[in-house]
Amino acid sequence: MSEYRHGRVSRPRRSWYARALGLKHLYLSNLMCVLLFEGSVALAVLMALTELVSWWVVLILPLAVAAMVKLNDVVAGALNRHG
Repeated sequence: MSEYRHGRVSRPRRSWYARALGLKHLYLSNLMCVLLFEGSVALAVLMALTELVSWWVVLILPLAVAAMVKLNDVVAGALNRHG
């Protein structure tokens, strides 16, 4: 970590999804971020088009996926500290 602080090593650029969620312990690749965000939107739209769910799911499902990713990050941080 001190290498980053002193400028010896540049930090890899994180995706906007990881920065928006404030992830500290999970390091998601760009492909994984696309799959999580756009995949959840596409799945919600497909379910709404087939009338399995209401159109509110198009908004709720990506938020639920983001909440689960953030929860996973928090749990990973807690396990990293205690384990």
